[in-house]
Amino acid sequence: MRKLCIILALSCSVFAGQAQNPTLKKTVEEGIQTSIRQTENHEWSEAFATCRQMDALISSEENKSNKAAPELHYLVSKERLRMYMRLNKAEQSNEQVQKLEEWAKKAKQDTLNEDLLMTKANYFQKFGMNDKSLQCYKELVQRRSNGQDEQGVDKCFQDMLTQAKTGKNASLTQALERLYTNWKDSIKAVKAAQELKELKEEYTASQNTLQAKEDKIGIQKGIITFLCILVIALGGALLFFIGIMLKNIRQIKKLKASLKIANDNNDQKSLFINSIGKQLEPSLNAIETGQVKPQVKAVKEFLQHIHTFMKLEESREELYEMKDMNINTLCENILNKAKENFKPEVVATLNVPRVNVRTNAEALENILLYLLDNAAQHTETGKITLEFKKRSAHSGQFIVTDTGTGIPVEKRPYLFKPFAEVQDLTQSDGLGLPTCSLIAYKLNGTLRLDDEYKKGTRFVLELRS
Repeated sequence: MRKLCIILALSCSVFAGQAQNPTLKKTVEEGIQTSIRQTENHEWSEAFATCRQMDALISSEENKSNKAAPELHYLVSKERLRMYMRLNKAEQSNEQVQKLEEWAKKAKQDTLNEDLLMTKANYFQKFGMNDKSLQCYKELVQRRSNGQDEQGVDKCFQDMLTQAKTGKNASLTQALERLYTNWKDSIKAVKAAQELKELKEEYTASQNTLQAKEDKIGIQKGIITFLCILVIALGGALLFFIGIMLKNIRQIKKLKASLKIANDNNDQKSLFINSIGKQLEPSLNAIETGQVKPQVKAVKEFLQHIHTFMKLEESREELYEMKDMNINTLCENILNKAKENFKPEVVATLNVPRVNVRTNAEALENILLYLLDNAAQHTETGKITLEFKKRSAHSGQFIVTDTGTGIPVEKRPYLFKPFAEVQDLTQSDGLGLPTCSLIAYKLNGTLRLDDEYKKGTRFVLELRS
């Protein structure tokens, strides 16, 4: 306390001889650092006293210079808010937030308004008002991206994400990632709708043009027929009518050529529209050759898998209901089910301790059964292992290992990306691992391929409680 008084006394003497705002700001910043150190030493009364001293110092300087310094009052109120938030005093924290708004309004500084949004977001996050916190982040993004094009907005998001990750601000990072994903989805939806609208308009215009040309061709054919009859009836005017007929024949040929070009252009547009059906094309081709039942079954399963994947994607932030259970018994039952599909030369190995893990049995079984079935398809001899390793008090890893053929290096980047490659749907639709990854996410975990394992394939499911 004595040290603080000495600092403030010296500061006052400085102001008496040199009333400069930068010097006052520096003194306030030093006072805030003093307050921070005092709270770290649990000297709360002294810290609040420091804030009162700084307010008095600022007011004294304002009276001398007849110039308001709301930005400095803002800094002191922000320090008080920090202390009240650490003390979990919601009412006092709210009062300081209101004062911050008043000082920021008086200061009329863009940087201060942005800082206010960040401060309010942290306050709302602290006291469980997540919707209001997200709204603050959204306003901050809108301020920084106002008047910019799509690339500018994207760069704004990237810069803010980098800043949040560098500053290890988890709440800001999560909020920005959610806002960035929603923004990208909206941009894609708008572009897709615009492209579809343009294609429909072009298609309608082409159909109208084709219809007009077909009508014109019909008229020309009628003229030719009429002329032929007229030639027969009027032999004396044969040469005249032959000339007209030849002229019309040339026009018909020209119209037919134009019609062919228009049809070719429409075929190209149809190919573009139908490109969204690339995943179904191999199955449709197989159905055309007579392989109906397996392909129809595969297509139905593919559509069902798409529905499941989309449903999981829409609810990915809704975690499964979990409870403590003995995973040794659960994993033993899962492995017994999976062994029915193992080759005779394959040995099944279980290495799971008798420990309790908080998880969802059904969701966990879906992931492990898929990984074991996938291992069975690619393992002719050797062994398939299911094991669990406790990594900490709140995390553990389920590991599925096989000694099979392994996964080619060029396919590994696409394992967890849906619709990345055209698949033979009778063998696999490529949605299994992306779906399992979403289920793992809803279990508060992650699913990955162990790239360092070289003797086959190893998947690691890491769960956190």
